[in-house]
Amino acid sequence: MSLSNFSTDLCVVTVNGRQLKDYGEAATPVTDAPIDAKRQLRRGQGGSAVRLDRINPGREVSIYLNPGSSDSAYMQGLYNSGANITYTYIQIGTLETALGSEGVIVNDGQRGRGGSTITDDQFILHFNIWEATRG
Repeated sequence: MSLSNFSTDLCVVTVNGRQLKDYGEAATPVTDAPIDAKRQLRRGQGGSAVRLDRINPGREVSIYLNPGSSDSAYMQGLYNSGANITYTYIQIGTLETALGSEGVIVNDGQRGRGGSTITDDQFILHFNIWEATRG
């Protein structure tokens, strides 16, 4: 039995070739989830069913960065410009990888400032093409 290491320093994320490193305080600073279901089952009232497969279910990625960081400024620049996005993710030592292409930054997240604490800068990305492996 081996011990998998999912530490932040072994998580390599790039957006349009730039490696992001200055993550915020969120417990999970990089997340991804499907946008649409990969498959659907349409069940008729007569007892039969039809299977519907989606070729590209798409993927949503959320990245939480430290406010005021150069990484956050970089992402804000991509968001403001409407740039097309390519994304890579590698978790060194666990064999997990992901490649997202034909992507856009669809939104930024809630901003909390001026109190006893502040929120991370959040960026939400959507990808049409997504290839991933899990360890």
